[in-house]
Amino acid sequence: MKTPKRLLCLAILLLSVISHTRAQRDTQPQPPPKYRMELVYIFEGSSTEFIFVVGNAGFRSVAALKNYVRNLPPGSRLEWAPGCMRLGGEPLLSSEQEIEEFKAFCEEKNIDFVLVPSG
Repeated sequence: MKTPKRLLCLAILLLSVISHTRAQRDTQPQPPPKYRMELVYIFEGSSTEFIFVVGNAGFRSVAALKNYVRNLPPGSRLEWAPGCMRLGGEPLLSSEQEIEEFKAFCEEKNIDFVLVPSG
């Protein structure tokens, strides 16, 4: 009769280890979310309009984009690969000072802003 008791103890021990491993996996912190930003050109009317797009949200100005970014979870990653072709007058891309200010803003909000200059 010792063998069934040993098997029962072994089964209980094994279930305990499996349960503990699952609990550890479920409580591990999730990686921060990643977001991809794009700059969309609208060719209607007499002048070109630029809209920043993050996911399904669009922003007509850098100020509106910042309002969105400030609400992202800390540690989030915001990636932007705008490519190397320019029309001129693109927000953030046409001013080194403006892009540096945006980078500093993201850093202040603990957002990992990754600019891939050539797309």
